Amino acid sequence: MKILLALLLILAAYVHQPAGAAELTLTDYQRPDGAITTYFAGDSIDPYFAAKALLAAQDAGMTTRTAATRWIAWALPRQHADGRFDRYCMKGQRFVSCQEADADDALMAAWMELLVRNAPPKGMPPAWQASFDKASRYLDKLRDPASGVYYISAKLPVALLMDNVEVSSAFKAASHYRQRHGDAAGAAGWRRKAEQLDRDILRVFWRANQGYLVSTQRREQFEFYPDAVAQIFPILGDIQPDGRPHAVTYQSWMKENRWAWLQMSEVDFPWGLVALVADKMGDKDAIACWRLRSIQFRHGKHWNVLEEALYLAFESRLSSEQAIAPPAPGLRCR
Repeated sequence: MKILLALLLILAAYVHQPAGAAELTLTDYQRPDGAITTYFAGDSIDPYFAAKALLAAQDAGMTTRTAATRWIAWALPRQHADGRFDRYCMKGQRFVSCQEADADDALMAAWMELLVRNAPPKGMPPAWQASFDKASRYLDKLRDPASGVYYISAKLPVALLMDNVEVSSAFKAASHYRQRHGDAAGAAGWRRKAEQLDRDILRVFWRANQGYLVSTQRREQFEFYPDAVAQIFPILGDIQPDGRPHAVTYQSWMKENRWAWLQMSEVDFPWGLVALVADKMGDKDAIACWRLRSIQFRHGKHWNVLEEALYLAFESRLSSEQAIAPPAPGLRCR
């Protein structure tokens, strides 16, 4: 059983870089120096969105090692000594720090996961490992010992469901990385952290009669994001309550929210992360509908690098003929 588990962990680590997969090229988002702007030919950089876009593209089947390595080389010297990153704005001809990160917990997790999933075959270079360790230590400081979940930042002691799912995902990726490099004890340590966090996430956020709470802070108004999106986000982290299979959660969500989601491009961001959940659940029609309805908004004000990375990943699966073909007969996008 232990040998089988090890083989499964190794296989999972390689799923992110499929053989023969298309290489992600973020034209007019990634600059020649490796920086990745949040918007098309933009003048601002949010390291969370850059890392999340690269991770999402991998999850959707693209190879991202070149884009990720260039981004890491740009971001690495800008990491603070305590592990944090800032957001950056263009001033003159260069990007300078202009804001603190929106959420330190999600950013630390995304950065850690990006490093281990894009490490060279021989392992992370010393600078990458040092950066990973700094981010990990800072993330540890954000854990609430009473609840076991992670706060947004030291200044904002509120825990968010989706941020904690991303932290769990980072721990699982670190476990896969350690297993891949023959460190069984290290892999087990990260796996235990992930398993404990998953239990804490369900205890803190799951309510059998109402679904997931979005935050430990009470919300007064329901919004598609984060309230609706949060209900299926744990699927991406393989977190599920007892007796509530992913398929049941997903089908119920799509029955209630599919049309609202597909209309989001017109008034808000397209929320390609929902399409990523659909991909994990094998719902090709939902992905096709998302792509068809979103394409007219590409590179506009309702489009960021995360949407672009997922759009390119899904598009890369199609032949040139398929890419311009009309919808398949019987495809219903509502």
